Amino acid sequence: MDSRVIRRYNAYYHGWCLAFGEHEVTYDEGKEINWLFGEDRMGLALAPRLRKLLFRELLGQHDKIPELTISDDAIKFKSRPYPLPDESTRAGMQYFKKFLLGGDDVHMFLSSHFCYPAGTRIVTFARKKPLGIMYKEMQPMKLNIE
Repeated sequence: MDSRVIRRYNAYYHGWCLAFGEHEVTYDEGKEINWLFGEDRMGLALAPRLRKLLFRELLGQHDKIPELTISDDAIKFKSRPYPLPDESTRAGMQYFKKFLLGGDDVHMFLSSHFCYPAGTRIVTFARKKPLGIMYKEMQPMKLNIE
């Protein structure tokens, strides 16, 4: 098992976020996880049920460093697995794992994009840190990759 430390950022003001930028559009409102792939970033646009589950884990304040485990067929946090529901979601996970193991620092923050439904927030993983004028760094997250 490999592990990475992910640097996490929160916007200074609730609701503020950067635009995700150019990417391959494969969005399907019927899916719980939509993978977005850009040049130096990738993102997860989550259905409302998953958003409630994961936002607190991924971007909330915690007493100790939060830990997330990803595998070919599941995302696990606090020992609770969320099985990946279909083949396209599992294929996205393969690409995500390659991105994470790319060697550079990985930064996580929320972004948005105008072509998705209003209120959609994208959990973004990027090689470059977000603008310091909009985001403040918080405690990191440990990500285990199985």
